[in-house]
Amino acid sequence: MNEIVSVVSAVGFPIVAAVACGMFVKWQYEQNAKAMDEVRKEHKDEVSKMTEALNNNTLALQKLIDKLEK
Repeated sequence: MNEIVSVVSAVGFPIVAAVACGMFVKWQYEQNAKAMDEVRKEHKDEVSKMTEALNNNTLALQKLIDKLEK
């Protein structure tokens, strides 16, 4: 606590507040980046599963078309 008081006395409150705000913004950005990475991974998995299902449906439709043409 004494360290904070001595820093505020040495450089002034506005500078200390600006540095603290900058540190908070950096921390917030890093937290957001981590969360977005998780969302991207989940979305990639979802799209992969959807692509697989679409391909399976395409094969099933092609089989039906082949049977109807006979």
